[in-house]
Amino acid sequence: MAGRLAGRIAVVTGGSSGIGQEIARRLSSEGADIAVADVSPADETGAFVEANGRRFLSAKVDVSDGAQVNAFAAEVRDTLGRVDILVNNAVNVTMGDFEQVTFEEWTQTFSVNVNGAFLTAKAFLEDLKHSSAGRVINMTSSSYWVSPPPLVSYISAKGALNGFTSVLAANLAAYDVTVNAVAPSLVGTAKVLQHTSEEFIAQTVQMQDLRRLQTPEEVVGTVAFLASDDAAFITGQIIAVDGGSTRR
Repeated sequence: MAGRLAGRIAVVTGGSSGIGQEIARRLSSEGADIAVADVSPADETGAFVEANGRRFLSAKVDVSDGAQVNAFAAEVRDTLGRVDILVNNAVNVTMGDFEQVTFEEWTQTFSVNVNGAFLTAKAFLEDLKHSSAGRVINMTSSSYWVSPPPLVSYISAKGALNGFTSVLAANLAAYDVTVNAVAPSLVGTAKVLQHTSEEFIAQTVQMQDLRRLQTPEEVVGTVAFLASDDAAFITGQIIAVDGGSTRR
C-alpha cells in the first residue's frame, strides 16, 4: 500500500545521522524519495532509503554556504525532480553560558541553525511554490522555553528559527505552502550520549513529565505528520514533542 508521501520528494539537511537520519528513514517509509545535505557521508541513510524502494541522493553541503546550497538544489532537481518537502534539521551546538561563549562560536551556531534554514528555503522556494503539497519543517528545540544556562548561542539561534518559522509561514501561505517547527527535548542520539554529561542529561530529564531520555524515533512521527496531507491546514506552529517539559 502506498504511503502518505508517495510520489513526493523530500530534502533533509543534516540527514546522515541522529534525528536527521531517522527523519529521512521515516519519510522514505511513508513513500518519499529523499535528498540529504550534510557535511558527513550519508551512506547508511541511503542504504535504508533504497532498501525501501525509494530514490536517494546525498551531497556534502555546508548549509551556511549559499553557493553550496544552490548547487545542491540544482542537483536535486536534475536527479530527483521538484522538491515538495524541506526539513531543516542541520544543527550546530555550542556549549557555554554568555561569559564563556566566543563570538566565533555564536556566529557559527547562527550560521548553521538560522542562516542554513534561510538559504535552503530560498534555494527550494520555486519548487515549494509549485508543489501541490509544499511543506517546510524546521527542527527547533524545547530548550528555547526552559533555557538551560550553558546553551546561550544554541537557544538564541533556535529562538530566531522560531521567529523565522512564523514569518515564513505568513509569506508562503499564498502558495498553500505550510511552514511549521518541531521542538523536541534532549534526544538520545549517539552524538548526544557521547558528548553530553550525565549531569546535564539528568537535569533535562527532571524538567520533563516523562522522566526518561527521548529517542530519535519519538520525534519523527510528528515530522511525518506535518509533511503529509493530514496536516494541510496547520501552519506557523511550533509543536513541542518534549515529554511535557514546556507544559508548566
